Amino acid sequence: MNLRDHPKPYIRDTELAILLGGTQDRVHSWIKRAFQKEDLVRLKRGVYLIDHLPIDKFEIAQHLYGPSYISLESALSYHGWIPEAVYTTTSVSTKKSPTITTSIGIFSYEHTPAEQFFMCVDKIGEFLIAQPWKGLADYVYVYRKKWKSMKEMMDDLRIERSSIASSDRRVLEEIAQYYDSPRVRRFAKQMLKEF
Repeated sequence: MNLRDHPKPYIRDTELAILLGGTQDRVHSWIKRAFQKEDLVRLKRGVYLIDHLPIDKFEIAQHLYGPSYISLESALSYHGWIPEAVYTTTSVSTKKSPTITTSIGIFSYEHTPAEQFFMCVDKIGEFLIAQPWKGLADYVYVYRKKWKSMKEMMDDLRIERSSIASSDRRVLEEIAQYYDSPRVRRFAKQMLKEF
């Protein structure tokens, strides 16, 4: 089997079993040889990186643990809301909060409420990502932030006023009404007052 023809930069052991056919022993032997030749790199049990293909860490994050979407610092950085480079790929999930360390980087997952989980989340290419205000709402929820003003939030995260000015107020209104956390709803309502 030629992994160069695989359309994704990762592959699961279940896909390999279907592609290779035969017994489990045959599949495990093939995987072992692929490791030795460095054609495969283990990301976690059952998920492998195909070494020669270009990778998108956001796409990989979706397949390491789910359901999840890119949020928090990674989403805010992606949207240009925070100036810092983010070295850990941050996501949220409805399940427990693991950190997965791989040869290509660290992937961190934080728990957020299941209700309205995918509210204000976009699909970009092969990954899901929070819109900026949803990334901030998740940030308030996960890190228990209690910003009393927009200025306090902007100073804390070094967010530019232009990012706020060009954002979608309707997303903030939706969060203020539906996000399943009183702290987050209070935050969103305060931001709406100062928008």
